[in-house]
Amino acid sequence: MADPQIQCQLDAIDKLTVILYRSALTAGSGLMSVAAWENDFAATGLIMAALIATTTVHIYDKRFRWLILGSALFATLWQLSGLWAPLGLGAALFAFSALAVKEYYCFKLKVLLITPLVLAGFWAGLVLSIPQLMIACSMAGAILLAVAAFSKWRMPLHYDIGDKSRYEV
Repeated sequence: MADPQIQCQLDAIDKLTVILYRSALTAGSGLMSVAAWENDFAATGLIMAALIATTTVHIYDKRFRWLILGSALFATLWQLSGLWAPLGLGAALFAFSALAVKEYYCFKLKVLLITPLVLAGFWAGLVLSIPQLMIACSMAGAILLAVAAFSKWRMPLHYDIGDKSRYEV
């Protein structure tokens, strides 16, 4: 996670990764808004958005970065395997949940802390075939991810990067 008071020189790759991360959060929000009705389309899109977001997120601690990225990689591989699709979607939702918690630490928006519960509720509704739960959690999840994305887009790009020398490889 970056320090907003530190403004380092951004190169083209820094700018690209910040824009891709913010775009993936935005896409995740849009996809969650239709996930209850267009599940196959949304699931594939959410897995792709999670993979993009987790490969471009700027987190200093490599353990957390790899945990979040690992869930998106698992989601992608599981989706490609063609096995029980909800498991891949669940891993992607875990990645978005972790990113929302990460953004809570950036913005101190307490509402973002319920994102993991809402996305887990959506997944439970999907697995248990409870359409009302899916719809409610889909809409709430879309709003929560939109709050995170909107908050990110309002910041200058360098806020996402912070001190480049602090990143663990």
